[in-house]
Amino acid sequence: METVTHSSPFDSFLDRMRNPASLDLVRSIKSFIVSFSYTASNPETDGKRIQEFFQTMEDTIRDHPLWASSSDDETDNALEGLEKYVMTKLHLRTFASTPEDVKIDAEISEKISLLQTFLRPQHLDIPSALQNEAAWL
Repeated sequence: METVTHSSPFDSFLDRMRNPASLDLVRSIKSFIVSFSYTASNPETDGKRIQEFFQTMEDTIRDHPLWASSSDDETDNALEGLEKYVMTKLHLRTFASTPEDVKIDAEISEKISLLQTFLRPQHLDIPSALQNEAAWL
């Protein structure tokens, strides 16, 4: 039997998901992504919904024939692959800034800019060997 080496656990996850036997898993994942994308964004509940989905999928993957004989490490890698795949698809939605976040970010950026006008590495007792003002600006 030929052994296939994968460049990463994520590649291994994707390869198994391409297997026709994983069609039920693929449908569940795609269904979640689509349904999540069509509901109104709510930072208070979005994280909980995603975690509940991952918990459900963890149980499903552990019981699935494609992973039934897998080691715990292989199953954990599959779960990490699932998380990477889902969060890549939902990144803009889940990590989008709310208007309040944008305002806070602007205020912090302004304060940092003001500090950069006079604060230098030597003010922070940083050794000369580690001072590179270009990195501080």
